[in-house]
Amino acid sequence: MQYNVLNAYEATVHEIDNPYHFDEHQLFDMALRINKKRSFLFVSKVLGKHLAVSPQIPILTSHLLAHRFMEVRFQEKHEFAEKICEAIKTQDNVHDTLKESWNNKIFMKQPLTIIGFAETATALGHAFFDAFSGNVRFIHTTREIIIDQQPVISFEEEHSHATSHHVYAEATFFADQTEIVLVDDEMTTGKTNVNIIRQLHETYPHLTTFTLISILDWRNAEHEQELLAFAHQYGIQIHTVSLFKGAFQIEDRGALPHTEQCIKKIAAGPVHIHSFEEEMKQHLVMQRSLSEENNTYTANYYTGSGRFSLAADEQRILYEDVELIAKKISNARSHGKCLVLGTGEFMYIPMLIAAQLGEDVAYHATTRSPIFADEQSVITNKFKFNSAEYPGVVNYLYNVPADHYEDIVIVYERILDHTALMELVGLLKPYAGTIHVVTLGGADNAEILTG
Repeated sequence: MQYNVLNAYEATVHEIDNPYHFDEHQLFDMALRINKKRSFLFVSKVLGKHLAVSPQIPILTSHLLAHRFMEVRFQEKHEFAEKICEAIKTQDNVHDTLKESWNNKIFMKQPLTIIGFAETATALGHAFFDAFSGNVRFIHTTREIIIDQQPVISFEEEHSHATSHHVYAEATFFADQTEIVLVDDEMTTGKTNVNIIRQLHETYPHLTTFTLISILDWRNAEHEQELLAFAHQYGIQIHTVSLFKGAFQIEDRGALPHTEQCIKKIAAGPVHIHSFEEEMKQHLVMQRSLSEENNTYTANYYTGSGRFSLAADEQRILYEDVELIAKKISNARSHGKCLVLGTGEFMYIPMLIAAQLGEDVAYHATTRSPIFADEQSVITNKFKFNSAEYPGVVNYLYNVPADHYEDIVIVYERILDHTALMELVGLLKPYAGTIHVVTLGGADNAEILTG
């Protein structure tokens, strides 16, 4: 398959392994990434990050990966995987299929720890974990620096726009584990996985079995050989699981196009802010964090996010919290077309809320990743703004169509920068009848909650 991306580069993609026989256009498209290290970007159509999807689709995609994991690692094949696959392909019957999948979770007897990569795969990893019951745990990496906690590991993601990852957990978190599953949306070279595996094994030498999970696997023969050599050097086992494995060649044709579709108009207008700090107080933990501008902030973190780890039996509390929030938002919205937005690393809880809001609901999320927007690209427009939960960080939001949504619901873990919040609200106001802002951890300025 050929992709000509705004005449800036041409990509040729070859299929190598496609166990569920997806048409590649059902899984991804290609865009232009504003990054000197890597100009191309595979834009997922099933992830719910850059493109709006039915909220059930990324969760079902994670569940399908969970079934594929069981088939590859333990030769346990379940016919329900094909039903999940069909729902993803056709976009039909997604509500009932997801409900059935949740009611028939994969039971894991042996210990299994699942790690999702920030920021793009926090929800993918969490939903993958949520496909299991039994002896499973989840944690996701974070770009945040938590002052009062020492990360158990830190590592780098060389090609990323923000490279440093940290894992915050109890010192004994990995003590009794046997297999670590690393979940990301794609593998291009495998270097990020090597970096975290090296840190894990050197810090916890008893960890010797790892599985790499991704929707897309683009590693070439040289990358695969490097991974085998790395595993041999450390005396460990590394397995790989994906929904689509392929190869690609990039022909760079020069500079970026001259202009892009960046939305700059700011409109004033009312916003409905719903704080659930009181309802969530038993599931919030106060932490001090260091911004990228080296300022210290004290804020609530929601324990159900997975940033500080979750066990399978703790998901019940998460479901109850999501049901409470979704009920209140459902009563507040107009019941026309609705967009729910996750924010940065905080993706899975907003995704679950969206999945509870009924029909005509789409979901995606803000991101740190700068992508070139053009009407001739899969990324058609771009909103640029400062992050309300990570002060000092520039964020982006893509592909919000005009005159399409009656309601837009932005879900935050916490709000620290109110100027940044109103900047995003102002950008989005012309694109929806009503803007709703949801915060689980509250805001540090009560005045905005009464405005």
